[in-house]
Amino acid sequence: MKLLSSTTATLTLLHQLALVICEANYCQLSFFLAYTPYALSYVRAVTWLSRQCSGRQIPWQTAPFIGRLQGMRWNQLRRSSEGLPFFTNEPKSSGLNLYRLWRSFPRMKRTVIVIVLLTLTCIFTFYIASPFIQMADEASMDMLKTISDIDNSPPITAKRKSVQNKTSVPTFSGPTNERQRAVVEAFKHAWKGYHKFAWGHDQLKPVSGGYSDWFNTGLTIVDALDTAIIMGLKEEAEQATEWIRDSLSFEKDNYVNLFETTIRTLGGLLSAYHLTGDRMFVTKAEDLGERLMAAFTNSKSPVPLSDVNLKTRKAKPPPWSAESSLSEVTTLQLEFRDLSRVTGKTVYEEMAFKVSKHIHDIGCDDHDGLCDMYLNSNTGKFRPGTTITFGARADSYYEYLFKQWLQTGKTIDWLLSDYKTAMASMQSKLLRYSEPNKLGFVGELLSGNVYSPKTDHLVCFLAGTLALGSSHGLPEEHMKIAKDIGKGCQAMYNNPTGLGPEIIYFNMLPGQQEDVSIKPLDAHSLLRPEAIEAWFYLYRLTGDKMYQDWGWKAFEAIEKYARVKNGYSSVKSVKRIPVSYRDLMESFFLAETLKYLYLLFADDQKDLFPLDKWVFNTEAHPLPIYDH
Repeated sequence: MKLLSSTTATLTLLHQLALVICEANYCQLSFFLAYTPYALSYVRAVTWLSRQCSGRQIPWQTAPFIGRLQGMRWNQLRRSSEGLPFFTNEPKSSGLNLYRLWRSFPRMKRTVIVIVLLTLTCIFTFYIASPFIQMADEASMDMLKTISDIDNSPPITAKRKSVQNKTSVPTFSGPTNERQRAVVEAFKHAWKGYHKFAWGHDQLKPVSGGYSDWFNTGLTIVDALDTAIIMGLKEEAEQATEWIRDSLSFEKDNYVNLFETTIRTLGGLLSAYHLTGDRMFVTKAEDLGERLMAAFTNSKSPVPLSDVNLKTRKAKPPPWSAESSLSEVTTLQLEFRDLSRVTGKTVYEEMAFKVSKHIHDIGCDDHDGLCDMYLNSNTGKFRPGTTITFGARADSYYEYLFKQWLQTGKTIDWLLSDYKTAMASMQSKLLRYSEPNKLGFVGELLSGNVYSPKTDHLVCFLAGTLALGSSHGLPEEHMKIAKDIGKGCQAMYNNPTGLGPEIIYFNMLPGQQEDVSIKPLDAHSLLRPEAIEAWFYLYRLTGDKMYQDWGWKAFEAIEKYARVKNGYSSVKSVKRIPVSYRDLMESFFLAETLKYLYLLFADDQKDLFPLDKWVFNTEAHPLPIYDH
């Protein structure tokens, strides 16, 4: 209102001035003032002033330029001016005539006209532009506020208000006992070798002092960052943060695996954000998430394609088939849901959750909730007759059924129902006990119907998930099964090196002396985390220090047989001493194995990632639990 009053007063004064200059008094100022809030008035004012002075109109050739300055189409100005006293039909004058007209005015009159026009320009420019300047200033302040102070940020919405379960940015003070300090020293040793020989590359070759690139995205840095934060390693965390901020780019013209990139890189970035509050990690995560959307949008069904080119944003199935594995397409939801919650863009959650809904809709009825291993991305259907397993290519489907239910505040009933159905079928169809010591294990159904006592090290995750479920109201029997499987997993480590092999076979025939056997091709150890993960959950929920002792024994074996000069290496066989090295340090060794060891040995099990506020993705990246 103040601005309008000021403008009105100024125009009134200018009107009087124009009357004096032009010696005319026949135009109605009230009509002109009625249109002052609009850009159209500027053109009218110019035309009107020229008419007062000469009885002639400003050439129309100059008007479109003025119209464009005001962001309006000239034809619209002409149509809206019909019937107004300021405009007549379009005259046919030239630029030269205008110049002669202008030169015919006395110098004093030209000076006054220029001053009047400049004054009008300033007034209208300020009046029209000021709202947009104010909007830009407010947007800039909002952005600065978001970046500088996470705690004062407004809630992010994903269709409806999304509120984290009162989980603030945590603080970490570092190790509190000798076992934790030993694990921290191991992390620092691994990080030092990686930093020296493989910095910016995906994985370290600790024996040869080289590196291996898989995705060309600094995989170990992103995957291991939250472990460094949790351990209180400020220098290492700052090194990783600086590299991610300044050097991490996803403009890579190569194909990456959707599943591995999601659980390791996207999960790592989101976890780093939740542990630090630094929105830079959200920016990087959103960039990656946008690129990975091609796996969903390029598919002919709700089942995403397995491989994505991050630069071209094209997706394709694996070279050998049009199929994707069960775990690859159903172990994306925690990460993409969290990405939606921190960005406010629902598309990520919707696209990933569509896969879960699709699996639920088509069902796994042939095996009472246990699903086949492969789905066709063209048809969206399972390939029948494949292996039924809780190991590779299927494992984390069952894990994410339950963890999605947790992440969404226990509000999606069918997720829990599908999980409970699958666990009941697992118990009846796959759970067995070995001879002679009755160790619990979960085998497989080859071709969907032939039982095999084969167990991947990956299957050990199930003990942790079952234990976690029992703490959230599921049957107490789940805890008993979790303990049985956890004990069976510990038997995997009873070999000459004490390291966990990739695969073992349990004995089911009475009269045998050994419960487990390891075949030569399955004897390698990648220093996987699943058994230690299971013991972490079992210790957290039971308080039985036996699980800590099992973890410490495994860590001592890692120190003795896997530690090399520049880090830690996977080994070729857990059955042979001296060991032979595979010369590769997997990123999950820092992201998962050492993290779960550190958490397992923690004195404070109550406040360090409460399991009703945090959920770990399948790569051990902690994400918050929401209320819906």
